[in-house]
Amino acid sequence: MGLSGITFFSIFHLAYGKKTNYNKTIFKEYDMELRPHHILDIISDHGNGIIYQPNPFGHSLHIVAPKLLSDLDQKIKLVLGADDICAGCKHLMPDGKCSDVLPQLTPSPSKQAYNDVLDCRLFDLFELDVNTVIPLRRYLEMVNDKVPGIEEICTHPKENKQERLQGLITGLIKTGIREKV
Repeated sequence: MGLSGITFFSIFHLAYGKKTNYNKTIFKEYDMELRPHHILDIISDHGNGIIYQPNPFGHSLHIVAPKLLSDLDQKIKLVLGADDICAGCKHLMPDGKCSDVLPQLTPSPSKQAYNDVLDCRLFDLFELDVNTVIPLRRYLEMVNDKVPGIEEICTHPKENKQERLQGLITGLIKTGIREKV
């Protein structure tokens, strides 16, 4: 039986792990790429009853949040940088960096720098490496083990820590990770 050039090329690349769009789509070991703090934001928002709508910035939070909450067994790749939520945002530069700032602080730091520091603190807290692939359920269990306390790290500027903590607790209860307040 002979192989066509295209078939041979496809088998050769699959066998040797050549990264192509075809391989990446079919053989990815994770479902989503997310910053650790974005997951905390979604869980806290879920606890506070936030319903996501498309944002004028164009990011994908309104798409990613419901997908994330729909399946706690999906695998998440924890990244330090642009993630699936950032997709489509008008502040996402071609180099993958965010051009936005935090106007509620004076002076206004870049969101990129602020979020990188925040996520590095979370990677350290959970003793995880950047680009770790983990089931969402396991990550949320790790978060639950740090509640209360994690709100000291993940509360955004000018946000109330107690409200953040309550949102996280209620979100963890709603997802079935936590049983009691």
